[in-house]
Amino acid sequence: MASRNGNDPTDRRRTEIRRPSMEIALEDQVAQETEEVFQSYAFYRYQQEREQTEGDVPHDPEIAAIPHEPNSTNCQVGRRLATIGDDINARYDKEFSEMLKSLQPTKDNAYEYFIRIASSLFESGINWGRVIALLGFGYRMAIHVYQHGMTGFLRRIARYMADFVLRNRIARWIAQQGGWVAALDLSNVYLKYVLIVAAVILLGQFVVRRFFNP
Repeated sequence: MASRNGNDPTDRRRTEIRRPSMEIALEDQVAQETEEVFQSYAFYRYQQEREQTEGDVPHDPEIAAIPHEPNSTNCQVGRRLATIGDDINARYDKEFSEMLKSLQPTKDNAYEYFIRIASSLFESGINWGRVIALLGFGYRMAIHVYQHGMTGFLRRIARYMADFVLRNRIARWIAQQGGWVAALDLSNVYLKYVLIVAAVILLGQFVVRRFFNP
C-alpha cells in the first residue's frame, strides 16, 4: 500500500538505514528512470492521439521536442505502456476529462491535486495496472493544463511522478518486479488491466467528491 505520510525525507533515511544498500540503490535507479519512462510514454501517447484524430489534437511543442532514443530500454518501456494506455484512454477518456474539469488544475494547485489523486490510486495496493493509470493521469493532466494556456508543464509532471514513486514505495515495488524493464512483458495480461483501471476510475470519481468539492 502506498504511504500518504511518506513525504518526510528524514523518515525515509531512517528506514533506509535498516535496508540493504543494494535495495536502496535499485529503488533510486527506478525513481531516476521514471522521468524518462514518463516522457517517453507522453511522447508516444501524444503521437498516437494526433494520428488517431488526424491532427485534431493541438500541437504541443514541449511534447514534440522531448528527446528520446528509440533503442533505449526506458524509451521502449514508455512506448509499451503508451500502447496499453492507448486502449485504456480510449475506454475511459471521458471519465478522465470530467475529473479534470471538476478539479480545474492550475499551476498553483496542480501539484496538490496530482499528489492527492496519485495517492488515492494506490490506497489499496500497488500493481502494474495502477502504475499505468498513474502515467495516464499525469499525461492527461499535463495536456489539460497546456490546452488551458499553461505551458512548460509536462517536465514538471515528470518530476512530480519521479518524486511520488520514490516517496510512496512504488519505486521499491517496481524494483522488486525487476525494474521498469519488466513492463515490457505486460501485453499478455491486457484484460486484467482494463478491469483494474475501471475500478481506479470509480475511485477517482470518489476522490473528486471527497477532496475537492465544496
